[in-house]
Amino acid sequence: MSKKNNVLLTLSQIAIGGVITVAGSLIYFLIFKKFLWQMLIDDRIMHGFWVGLFLLISIGGTYGLIVVGVSEGIRYVGRKFGVDIPFKPVCSGAFLGAPAIVGPLELLNLLSDIAGIQNIIFVLIFPIFKALVFLLSLPVQAWLMLRLPIEILYVIAIPIGAILGYRLANIEATEVNVQET
Repeated sequence: MSKKNNVLLTLSQIAIGGVITVAGSLIYFLIFKKFLWQMLIDDRIMHGFWVGLFLLISIGGTYGLIVVGVSEGIRYVGRKFGVDIPFKPVCSGAFLGAPAIVGPLELLNLLSDIAGIQNIIFVLIFPIFKALVFLLSLPVQAWLMLRLPIEILYVIAIPIGAILGYRLANIEATEVNVQET
């Protein structure tokens, strides 16, 4: 595949994945938030276990459907470009896309939370930890410096994770084949 087609394939996959992510999020908002939580449950269930269970089911089910939808959308675009993309690495990458954004954001918040702790071991390790956090969160910091909404980063994280999932799986499969011969 030519470089131009490869770039067009990647941009198309990100666009389709972003649209599917937004559509899945809107469906979650309408079905679970508006219908289930506000109309059916409302103030009837106050116990923490049941609220937590329903929340886990609603978020887990919706996230799973969004991951599968984005994976199938990326595979569909790939078929239109004549590329056969396996489901498992795409789905694995899509599943890890959003947590890959949440991690650096939480690391940024963690530094401000633990800066006041006084412990001799922590004082020795903190500068190394701070440098590591800075390097890991550099892309997210750049995004925030541009004052772009963080929601856009969440929307494109799932398709980008899916694309990285199948592209890195292809590299890994090639390395295994080279070692076998």
